[in-house]
Amino acid sequence: MPKKPFTTEEINAQRERIMDSAAQVMAEVGFHHLSMRKLATELGMTASNIYNYFPDKETLFLHSRRRGFELAFAALSRQQMADSARHALCASAGQLIAFAQRWPGYYQLMLQPPLLSLQEADQASQEIRLQVGRLAEEWQRHWLALLQDAVPAMQQQPEPQRMQLALFFITSLHGLIDAYRYQSLPLLLDGVELIPDALVQNHLVWLLAALAQQAEKTGVS
Repeated sequence: MPKKPFTTEEINAQRERIMDSAAQVMAEVGFHHLSMRKLATELGMTASNIYNYFPDKETLFLHSRRRGFELAFAALSRQQMADSARHALCASAGQLIAFAQRWPGYYQLMLQPPLLSLQEADQASQEIRLQVGRLAEEWQRHWLALLQDAVPAMQQQPEPQRMQLALFFITSLHGLIDAYRYQSLPLLLDGVELIPDALVQNHLVWLLAALAQQAEKTGVS
């Protein structure tokens, strides 16, 4: 009997399976070292089969990065209602750390995407590039809104200063996540891969105190 064609659900599941594996490989060895043949071997597929789902590495990368943002937003949407803006921010930060530890490949593609040459970038469709760009901007604006609600003094600052303060918060959180992921500061870490909840809470308290102090100044440089 001829083989039945895949259903839409089966096709989507296979695409997600490919992206899950590719995201991890790209985060670990880099986009330029990703071999579609080796990826296919890991998945028990042929390289030509992967190309049926993604015509080139660039398209696979962009779709994987988009999936990372979609998974991150889905995790945030499942978050319970907080009783204050500050608690909402802290819960979202905890959710981000949990996401980074569960999906390290997607997290790295979201926050540290590989640099593509102009020729490589042109391989993928304009539509998927625009989609990823919109998701990346939406993700940043989501954090900016959370921060402005949690630190009301930020709302009184001009936009460039608000952006600087949000950048300070996000990059500090990102640095903490990466320090644990790569165990890059063993003397300062506590010898475990997962970030302890107590350390996360202290880190957020310090960050919010620094943000409030800076936001209350009349001139933030």
